[in-house]
Amino acid sequence: MIFLYFLIFAMPFYRHSVIDAGSGAFTLVKLVGLAGLLYVILYIPTRGLPNYIQTRQAKLLFAMFAIATFSFLRNGKGPNVEVGDPFMLWSGVVAFFILIVSLVDTPAKIRRCLLVAVASISFASLYPLREFSIYSFSLPNYRPEGKVVGDSNYFALAAMLGLPIAYSWFISDRRPLYRWMMFGCLVVISAGTACVGSRGGLLALMTFVTFIIFHSRHRVRNFAILTVVLVTPMLFIPRNPITRFIHPDYSDQKAKELRIETWKAGLRMIKAHPIVGIGLGEFKPQISKYTDDPKLNKLAHNTYLEIASELGLLCFALYIWLLYETYRTFTWLRRAAQKFNSKLFYNIALGMQGGLVGFFVSSFFLSAEYVKFFWFYVFMSIAMVRVSQKYAATVREPKPVLEMGGTPALSQA
Repeated sequence: MIFLYFLIFAMPFYRHSVIDAGSGAFTLVKLVGLAGLLYVILYIPTRGLPNYIQTRQAKLLFAMFAIATFSFLRNGKGPNVEVGDPFMLWSGVVAFFILIVSLVDTPAKIRRCLLVAVASISFASLYPLREFSIYSFSLPNYRPEGKVVGDSNYFALAAMLGLPIAYSWFISDRRPLYRWMMFGCLVVISAGTACVGSRGGLLALMTFVTFIIFHSRHRVRNFAILTVVLVTPMLFIPRNPITRFIHPDYSDQKAKELRIETWKAGLRMIKAHPIVGIGLGEFKPQISKYTDDPKLNKLAHNTYLEIASELGLLCFALYIWLLYETYRTFTWLRRAAQKFNSKLFYNIALGMQGGLVGFFVSSFFLSAEYVKFFWFYVFMSIAMVRVSQKYAATVREPKPVLEMGGTPALSQA
């Protein structure tokens, strides 16, 4: 399990000196992932071979991977093991799926995976905060460049997916240690999100807040908590996301114009190649052919458009179906949590469902099909269903909690 925990902790990072050490095929993350897969081979005989294609999400994932593989082979390009290669990213997603579905088979492991995910984004938030504290005094409108955690928009999206887990745990757990630990994580994640100033991240957070308030029994309380936690840090950041929405500067306007231009190019790509697309990873290299600006060299800045233009409308339809099935799975998990009277399990399922809805919105402004935190949501929803079903099969009557490693767990952590 230590290999999986490491990969979960590494999710928000892109150029960390330790986590991403190495180059080509010999990076620490890839070697740990390979070690994890070898461990799965040894682990399966002791617990049994999981049905990897039991769920619709799994079937859809492998169908998309098959299309991506076909597109990769059709382009006739050799393998590239460097960071950022689309086929290697898809392969990493499949490996991540195998690790989670194979190894996360008890409530205790679910708990630890969620805790590691919160710890990872909390720790990652310290990097933009540190960068902001160094340069903000001399440059009042400075926005961290995301050297360690990647582009500010991608970091904000990862933070938006980590924050719902921390918030759900905070409002559910009554033990002071867990409660205030999660509150501290919430503050750090919120401050990190505020200082990077991502407008897409803000839209995702607003969507999450709206979703939680709408589905909450304690709407005033939750609205107050979320407002204090999310808005307060922005008051200390001159160029925060709210300010960028209300008073966009030249660079903000220019970014808006570039997005519109790339979207138009993407639509032209779909019109020209609706069935198989232009090829995996070919949006950026080929965009100049579909726009009036021959120097334009950008991603689509729209997940849905990028998938449709690169891999065709069939793969786009599969991706939308995958999003729907994942959303529906969290609804099932909420009902299961109510049956077993598990407050924490219910709130985490609700929070992750709200985070997923925020991802739907933010993905319209960002090429986010490879964001690791998103796939963590998808695969953990599968693992949580499998564990819940296994638990339900062992009891005749609903009990107040799900057992988690010998402690009264998902409801009490």
